[in-house]
Amino acid sequence: MNLVRPTNISSPMTGSLCRPKLVTTERDHKLYTEAHWYCPDTGCFIRKGLIKVVDKRTGEDVTSVV
Repeated sequence: MNLVRPTNISSPMTGSLCRPKLVTTERDHKLYTEAHWYCPDTGCFIRKGLIKVVDKRTGEDVTSVV
């Protein structure tokens, strides 16, 4: 599992600054927080990566366990 830092990146299409959109989803009683990057000029998806995983029952960060 590769973890990412939600930092600004340059768009490979236009060179514009891309800010990550943080998305949280629930699967198997865990909350997964991901960063999704889109080009602000074209709207094209660039990349995504996992930031952290939290057990919904305990509230404990289990990113290193997953």
